Amino acid sequence: MGKLIRKILKAIAWIALIIGVIMILWRIFGNSPTDFAVIVPFIIFGFAKILEIDSGLKDFKHEVKLSFTKVKEALDKLIKK
Repeated sequence: MGKLIRKILKAIAWIALIIGVIMILWRIFGNSPTDFAVIVPFIIFGFAKILEIDSGLKDFKHEVKLSFTKVKEALDKLIKK
């Protein structure tokens, strides 16, 4: 589930970045969108990247927890022998 969420967030981030670059170019050459409209895609890009990193850290934390559980079980078996 975590990998799917990261892929979706990555796609959202790249789409927002592309829209932001297009808006900047439109603002420079066409003088059409407002400053706020240009900034919003970059804010969305930042939030999506932060959430993507957070999702990855949660998965990493879960994997580390499983690894320590396996080590503990192995040590318990050695101690019982």
